[in-house]
Amino acid sequence: MSVPIGSRAAPTPSLLAGHRTFLLAMTLAAVTLFTAAFVKGLLLTDSGPSTPTGPSPFAYPEVRPAPAIGLIDQDEQAFDLASLRGQAVLVFFGYTHCPDVCPATIGQLNHVLELSPTRPRILFVTIDPERDTPAFLREYLKYMPAGYTPLTGTATQVRTVADAWGVRYARVETGSANGYAMAHTADVYLVDAQGNLRAHYPFGTQAPAIVADLERLDAEARS
Repeated sequence: MSVPIGSRAAPTPSLLAGHRTFLLAMTLAAVTLFTAAFVKGLLLTDSGPSTPTGPSPFAYPEVRPAPAIGLIDQDEQAFDLASLRGQAVLVFFGYTHCPDVCPATIGQLNHVLELSPTRPRILFVTIDPERDTPAFLREYLKYMPAGYTPLTGTATQVRTVADAWGVRYARVETGSANGYAMAHTADVYLVDAQGNLRAHYPFGTQAPAIVADLERLDAEARS
C-alpha cells in the first residue's frame, strides 16, 4: 500500500506481457477512482471551475525557480525541465505499481487536462526506478492521455531530484506478489511558464482547484 509522506535489466517479452496486464488493471483502477471523485465533485457543485478570485490557497509565499529535473524519458532521451519553458507544468512523484495514491492523483490530473484550456504538461517522476525502466514507462504511457512525460534514471539520480524537490520516499517490504511498495510524498507541484515554482497541492486536492491556479497564471501572463 502506498503511503503519502514521500542497473536496469532489459525486460523480456514475457515480462512485458505481464506488465501490459498489470497496466490494464491499473488503468481500470484509476478510472474507477477518478469516476468516484468526479461524482463526488458533482454532488458538491453543478458547475465547472469558477473564475478564480484572490490569491491561491496553495501558492508558495514567494516565487522561486523550480529545482532542476535532469533525468531520462520513456525513450531514454535526456530530459531537462528547462525544455518546457513557455508553458505551465505539473510535477508529480510516484510509481507505476502504486495501488491507490498514484492512480487517484493521476485521475485528478487527467481531469485537469480535460477542464483546462491551457493544457499543461504533466511530468510523472518515478521514485521506483528499479521497476519503472524506460521500456516499462513506454508501455505505461500508452494508457495515459496526451500531455504526460514519464521520467526515470538511476537510483542516485532519482534520489537527487527528489531531495531537491523536498520529496521523501522509502521502500516498504510487503510480502505481496509485487514484492514491495513505496511510501512517498504525494504532492503535485505547479511550475509556471518561466520555470518558477508557484504552488503545491496535497494528496486529495480536486482538479478544479488546480485548474483555477492555471487560470490565475494565464491571467497573470496576459496582464
